[in-house]
Amino acid sequence: MGLSRDLAQTREFFTSRAAGWEDRHPDDDVLFRWAVDQLMLSPGDVAIDAGCGSGRALPPMRAAVGPRGAVLGVDATPAMLHEAARLGRQAISVCAIGDVGRLPVRDGCAAGILAAGLLPHLPDPAGTLRELARVAQPDARLAVFHPIGRLALAARHKDRGAHAHDMNIDPHRIGPLLAHGGWALELLDDAPDHYLALAVPNG
Repeated sequence: MGLSRDLAQTREFFTSRAAGWEDRHPDDDVLFRWAVDQLMLSPGDVAIDAGCGSGRALPPMRAAVGPRGAVLGVDATPAMLHEAARLGRQAISVCAIGDVGRLPVRDGCAAGILAAGLLPHLPDPAGTLRELARVAQPDARLAVFHPIGRLALAARHKDRGAHAHDMNIDPHRIGPLLAHGGWALELLDDAPDHYLALAVPNG
């Protein structure tokens, strides 16, 4: 797949971009809040941001689950988690360095999982989706999300030979990929300015 790369390469890519990440994309907050809303979280729930980056989704997740809930952000790039800490995100959530393909949580605990900008960077997207399914409650929701459309995303990554059809999120690929990873696609919003695939466990 066009953007797939191993963990070391992913860390290298994001380390150089971590500082000031959100300053370069100031309009994404509204879309991130909207994506979190699609998870339909309730007070007391466990929410996971898989590949959390600077933690942009963590504040709306915390607002949704309240003080009795739990919010976990996992990212492979220490520099991104440093940026999250600088922005105060570690005060409202647990932010952990790790591989989203091996989450440090028990089976069936999460009510909602956000995977924002994640799938194009995974060497084994189906395997990671299976791991997300492992930690999901039977009625959980998964939001595969980008605060940018597929064509614009491909243009942004054209220096790495990316094409809109080969980033794991193509409309013809995302349903079968989710199914292979243990999820059933419920809604696909493939808009010019954002992308959302909403799924539920298929088992």
